[in-house]
Amino acid sequence: MSRVNLESIDHNLEGGNMSGIVPQLIYGYLEDVAVWPTEPAPTVALGVTTPLTLAAAGALVGDVVMKAGTRAFTLDFTEDTGLFKINVVGENDGGHFEYDLTIIKAKIRKIILGFQNASVDRKMFFIVTDENSQTYLMGSKTRGCGLQTGGDGNTTGTTGSDRNQSSLSYKFRTRRALVYEGDTEDLLTLVPVS
Repeated sequence: MSRVNLESIDHNLEGGNMSGIVPQLIYGYLEDVAVWPTEPAPTVALGVTTPLTLAAAGALVGDVVMKAGTRAFTLDFTEDTGLFKINVVGENDGGHFEYDLTIIKAKIRKIILGFQNASVDRKMFFIVTDENSQTYLMGSKTRGCGLQTGGDGNTTGTTGSDRNQSSLSYKFRTRRALVYEGDTEDLLTLVPVS
């Protein structure tokens, strides 16, 4: 990333800090996206480059726009079971970020097994919103987000206190840790074919 201007960062939590993610995701196939938001970049005017502010260096620019004849979808899951993480990974001079998403959908159902079948070995995108109204995009023009193996999978549980559930985990690798400030409504409507 080009030059970013450093600045003081205060401890203002802007009214509070709540853990967790909103129990609804937006998702779709990577191949159905027509336009992707871009990474932040400094502005250049009349040969003069203006460095990014810290806030601008932490946010994608633009919207996810779906192709004609497609739309994105929502997936509701069990409240207080979702976890989203951004991890810094890689060796020296090879650092990047991994976004990890894990959710639990109560009760094994054929529609969730069908969703797992549709997303295994397939490039997907997800839009995740945390309980502080910060939104993240897992997926980009060049790299999708994939279903991860392992974990708890689909389990019936063993006792009356166990939950019959499907546990789903997805991973996305990217050069930058960025929030998504774009559209989360229009992409849910079928784009007409002209």
